[in-house]
Amino acid sequence: MVVISNTFITLSKSQGQSQARSEVDRDVGFATELLKQDLKNASVVSVPASVGTSSTLTLTRAGVVIIYDVSGGALRRKEGVATAVNVTSPNTVVSVPVFTRIENTNTVFIKTQVTIKVNMTFSYNSTSSNWIYSTALQTAVSLY
Repeated sequence: MVVISNTFITLSKSQGQSQARSEVDRDVGFATELLKQDLKNASVVSVPASVGTSSTLTLTRAGVVIIYDVSGGALRRKEGVATAVNVTSPNTVVSVPVFTRIENTNTVFIKTQVTIKVNMTFSYNSTSSNWIYSTALQTAVSLY
């Protein structure tokens, strides 16, 4: 009975960890792809306005202002005058993001390359110690 009980507990714990990992990784992948697409197609990235960091990212793509921020643990995306939409699922909690603007100037060609670095942590929202999972999103996207 003890062996069967321990096996069941181990399987249950593994399934919980697997589900937590799967959901958080799915949210990280979706958020990364959405951010990359918006940044690569942006004509203007206004925040952070100069070299520096911010917890909100504001950009303009095809004449429409898009804002990324975190509210109540959810990564949100607001496009134009529409209501902000959660990018992450309710089971994923996102830390306050850090968006860093990096400018690299080539004096020979008189050209400045702007890159936005994104850092935030995604965690599974669970009170059970069997369902704990957390991962960091760290990426950099150069603007064209």
